[in-house]
Amino acid sequence: MIQSPIFITGHRNPDADSICATISYARLKELLGENVKPIRLGNINAETEYILHKFAVAPPPLVYDIRTRVADIDIDEAVTVTQDTTIQIAWQKMLEQNKKVIAIVEPDQTLLGLATISGITNGILSVAQNDFSFIKKTPLDCIAATLMGELIVRPREYHPNGIIAMGSSILNDKDFIDYKDQIVITSARPENQLKAIKTNAALVVATLSQEVSSEVIIAANKNNCAVITTTLDLFTTSQLITQSIPIKFIMSTNLVTFNYYDYLDDVKAVIPKSRYRSYPVIDNNRHLMGLISRYHLWGHQRKQVILVDHNEKAQSIEGIEQAEVVEIIDHHRIGDISTDSPAVFRNETIGSTSSIITKLYKENGLKPEKHIAGIMLGAIISDTMNFNSPTCTPVDIELAHELAEIAGVDIQSFASEIYLASASLAGKTVADIVHTDLKEFTMDSYQVAVGQINVVDPVSIISLKNELEDYLHHLCISNRYDLALMIFTNIKEKGSYLLWSGKDRHLVSMAFEGQLGEVNGLSFAPGILSRKKQVVPALATAIAAYNNQNT
Repeated sequence: MIQSPIFITGHRNPDADSICATISYARLKELLGENVKPIRLGNINAETEYILHKFAVAPPPLVYDIRTRVADIDIDEAVTVTQDTTIQIAWQKMLEQNKKVIAIVEPDQTLLGLATISGITNGILSVAQNDFSFIKKTPLDCIAATLMGELIVRPREYHPNGIIAMGSSILNDKDFIDYKDQIVITSARPENQLKAIKTNAALVVATLSQEVSSEVIIAANKNNCAVITTTLDLFTTSQLITQSIPIKFIMSTNLVTFNYYDYLDDVKAVIPKSRYRSYPVIDNNRHLMGLISRYHLWGHQRKQVILVDHNEKAQSIEGIEQAEVVEIIDHHRIGDISTDSPAVFRNETIGSTSSIITKLYKENGLKPEKHIAGIMLGAIISDTMNFNSPTCTPVDIELAHELAEIAGVDIQSFASEIYLASASLAGKTVADIVHTDLKEFTMDSYQVAVGQINVVDPVSIISLKNELEDYLHHLCISNRYDLALMIFTNIKEKGSYLLWSGKDRHLVSMAFEGQLGEVNGLSFAPGILSRKKQVVPALATAIAAYNNQNT
């Protein structure tokens, strides 16, 4: 089995640092010989789009969740035959490969049904149980092939009733013997064969024979009777003939199937309630991909994931609890991601995850390519608000200048381009604005959502204020947030405009007591630029204080 790649992902509603860190770290891992795949958890914003476009870098593919699917585990390869295959051949294939189930498919692998050992046994024993329906429908060519014989006479109309009789010399002179529409197995004696033909047998199987007399052939043609010769003896022929039944007659078509892309959790909910040994796995075109059984549901290898720019479950990919987190590269507070085994966890007090990744390139003695250096520089500029954010450190500035030299760009010009690409709200819906960079936080027992976006001036916010507040109100209801806060940051004014809603909206006033002013009817927080270092800690402190007051 080919080893699955390690997925590298940033957070939901990704910003520039989340996307660029994902791409850059994936490239570093590739240079170090590791099999990785960068992914993203949401649409890229205008700022990120500009940065990637400038350096001709494609965004990672969008993946909604990392829950284990059937496609992610080793399933059994199916033994297959086409529907006209005899149960003899099907049985042989099952014995050779030690399988108790065989799949019946079209030539293009479209699934038709399944057959089991017990089903095949029932087919073989059907005549002994006075069930002649299968052998009655069995084509002459299947019978001849199973008996390793030759079809000597093919009648105009084959008319068996399914009863298998043994032709006997002792009975040849008996007038009451009538083989009408029966399959008669005879010896090599022509008189035995003629007796069966003249009493209207549907098929005569001449054993221990490679040919029959011309008299027998003439009689068979005249009486519309088929003739097959076989070198097998009478006993072996009688044992094998029911194995000529086509598999399609005994296969089961009432199947419980699973799609190749079904979640394993959904499969686990179905299999224990049913009684089958194996379950076909098909793709969207019903092509057979393999078989799954109960033992596949546990003990499989989990997907491996590297998290960048976050370490909180609420911000991570859906199904993260089913994956194995092998690394975390972040610069935020320690969240609630847990691991079952030791993992690399690099968390630094620095302005950007891309700064950490730049350091990792240097620590591994590698120089990032021009386009990688360019997007990491863009991410650092974005996350530190061109070095104006209180989260920015001298290390961020030093690394940014090194990256600028590799990328061949002027930092201030690049920063202006990024800011202009992201700061306009024109053409964006209220939902677009709120979800551009919205993060969820769990603070004690409170569920809090905090979004942030850059703006050029407050005019665009004023015109949308009522719509934004209504949207935040309904967002709190639908997502069960206790508080939803939007930060509209204006780097030129070195502060942020705040809008918020929720049943615990009073927490914002507590968090920024004495810091909020009013500008054009909007709450303005001078000096507040960082969600991570200024807003989230202030809210957490306010919640803790409020809880203490009410206990």
